[in-house]
Amino acid sequence: MISKTILGQYDLGVIKKIAPVSAGLVHDTFAIDASSGKYIIQRLHPVLASKAIAKDFLHVTRFLKAQGFPTPDCILTKNGDVLVIDGAHRWRLQTRLPGKTVEVIKDKAMARAAGEMYARFHKVLDAFPYTFGSTKILHQTEKIYEKFLRTIEKHDVTEVKEEVDFLRCELPKYFLPARLPMRVIHGDPKISNILFDSKGRAKAIIDLDTCNRRPLLVELGDAFRSWCGGVEDDPKNTFSLPMFRAAWVGYKKGAGDMMTKSELQHVPKAIGTITLELAARFLTDYFDDNYFGWDKSRYESRRAHNLARCRGQIAEFIDYKKKLSSIKKVVGLK
Repeated sequence: MISKTILGQYDLGVIKKIAPVSAGLVHDTFAIDASSGKYIIQRLHPVLASKAIAKDFLHVTRFLKAQGFPTPDCILTKNGDVLVIDGAHRWRLQTRLPGKTVEVIKDKAMARAAGEMYARFHKVLDAFPYTFGSTKILHQTEKIYEKFLRTIEKHDVTEVKEEVDFLRCELPKYFLPARLPMRVIHGDPKISNILFDSKGRAKAIIDLDTCNRRPLLVELGDAFRSWCGGVEDDPKNTFSLPMFRAAWVGYKKGAGDMMTKSELQHVPKAIGTITLELAARFLTDYFDDNYFGWDKSRYESRRAHNLARCRGQIAEFIDYKKKLSSIKKVVGLK
């Protein structure tokens, strides 16, 4: 749990309740009810615990709030710091917004709402006058693939040869063009990073510590991979064309004419790119065994869960590929 020393760094008043939040693959997250309000405190994964990321998080949330976009407030310590350092760990506190998270989109209305919410998010942050300090850049597909290759060279891959061979064959075909507009993206747009109300309406976007400037396509590819697939570690995972159609309608409604022709042209391909990229990341961590969180109630180890996730993403990609011509038609491409 959380020590009194950590909580004492903040002006929270009387602590009424602290409860762990199970959602999320990376940080350890806890909900706090206090006399001063409701909060989320996270013990940050070392990869995302730098002072630069903390500063970026503070500026992103303040800008979004100034623009009227729903966002948590980053709560500073009594000394005006974003982070609390506790030995090897770093903690960050933010206000807790109303709403609930879901792991899988329930219906087309929810998919449409998610698409429109993210389009609003991207449009607002297109005007963000800030230079990010973080060097932790997500969705660098080529570098992720290179790390994957270096990792498998160091290990016996006999038990996962089929997955290794598949990724080595398919992923290089799905590298995106090098010259694309750079926009501020969330970096991890899975559906559990959207808060919904009881009627399925998208109310806010959370987990904003991976924001940075990257091609919009990597964000959209990850979003549609997440929203239109099933459970991430399902060995029979599929890609839902009706969910994609609904999500795309929502996104286009919110985005208007923001996207360039080049961005539109590559939206269908980007879904495959990020699906395979994530499969490669899961398989890399299957060997490295040091990054993703894992469900101890269903798997005996992080490695076992990562292998299941890798296979689930490959299954989704195979189904996506069968539907690629229909996906292109939804986007308005020949």
